[in-house]
Amino acid sequence: MRRNIFVNRRRELELLENLWRGRNFSLVIIYGRRRVGKTRLILEFARGKKCIFYVAVESSYDAICREFSECARRTLGFPVSGDIIEVLDAAPNLTGEKLLVVLDEFQYIVEADPSFPSRLQRLIDSKLSRQQMMIILCGSAVSFFEEKLLGYKSPLFGRREASLKLSPLRFFQIREFFPNYRIDELITVYGAVGGTPAYLLKLDPSKSVTDNIRSIITPGSYLYDEALNILRQEVREPRTYLSILAAIAEGKNSPGEVASAAHVDVRTITKYIYLLEELDIIERVRPLGSKKPVKLRFRDNYFRFWFRYVYKLRSLLETGLIEEALSHITESLNQYLSQVFEGVVAELVPLMYKVGALKTRPVEVGTWWYKDMEIDLIARDPGKSSTFVEVKWREMDLKSAIGTLKDLERKAARSGLSSPENEYVLVIRRLKGEETPTEPDEHRRILDLQAIERIIEDNRRK
Repeated sequence: MRRNIFVNRRRELELLENLWRGRNFSLVIIYGRRRVGKTRLILEFARGKKCIFYVAVESSYDAICREFSECARRTLGFPVSGDIIEVLDAAPNLTGEKLLVVLDEFQYIVEADPSFPSRLQRLIDSKLSRQQMMIILCGSAVSFFEEKLLGYKSPLFGRREASLKLSPLRFFQIREFFPNYRIDELITVYGAVGGTPAYLLKLDPSKSVTDNIRSIITPGSYLYDEALNILRQEVREPRTYLSILAAIAEGKNSPGEVASAAHVDVRTITKYIYLLEELDIIERVRPLGSKKPVKLRFRDNYFRFWFRYVYKLRSLLETGLIEEALSHITESLNQYLSQVFEGVVAELVPLMYKVGALKTRPVEVGTWWYKDMEIDLIARDPGKSSTFVEVKWREMDLKSAIGTLKDLERKAARSGLSSPENEYVLVIRRLKGEETPTEPDEHRRILDLQAIERIIEDNRRK
């Protein structure tokens, strides 16, 4: 079933439209991991505009120039040919309106002609800067864009009006993909594929969550080996990165532990972590208020799920024992989702503040731990107030919930992060026999999934 959904890139579209309405030339760079929705964003922006939209492929520069010239001819209605730079030079004189030029998968053009960025820079400086034209350079090779185009050594440094690194959607933005799912089912889907639009579109909203998970783990399906495909495209040593991510999935969270488990020299582990951060696959986390110690955790839920289950269960899956693997997943899914739920609540902090579910303005947001103590989430407005949050993917009665809040208050007192005003919030899957939000007193509050769903809906209506 093919679905055509474009969700919540309003901020990015507004930025592009504001640049388009300007009188002068503009150069925009849009990049991000593949399947995140870059091309779809640009197509939405290009609606109703005179646009040369060219998607480059791995080929010789002569072949790329011929293809680009053909795209330009179809758009401009004039026979044009030659080097891309020559066509860009001539194009503004061949149309009576502002022109949009999109060079998608731009890294392939530069691979074919390494001098292209320098030649484009000279053309911008000598002529295009005075033309009614916008050029968008787009691509999925994250390292290439951050190192070769955005760095100060790049010939195009200082020429761009804007650069957008497109990230996956957040949890509160995925409802449109699964309009009939309950919120707990949405969290499960988000925990399995994250917010990458192409991955969400591969699932069938008319099927159960279990059936969709079965499709993810079935050999030959799109999502079964997508993690491998991304690593093979983006990194030079896929096996090393596989070992590193597998170690994190197994619960190793310090750089030293990960290096040891992955058999990587601890002195070189940082370079691997840095690239995985660039790709938005993992992130380094520090206790709020401190620079050390550092924990590594998955930022992208698709990779979290893939390494927790698909990679680990590949022997079962490759021998056709799909149902046995699925049984293992369903038995351990609540434990897995407890980590996902913490991330979902962290994403929702700004929305919770907007509707008054959190009293603290979230100037700083993070986690905290010391030895065997940990606080899942803290929002701080330094010198004014702090909100300490405990997140539990479970059902609780009111008495147990109040006991958990008292424990949270004791941990908060030892964290050194208390403020003149403090509140303590427990977010759980379901509060038995009570409506939420429930406030045992003015400083303590209990929220469950029903309350979270109302918060998301309230923000959607605003």
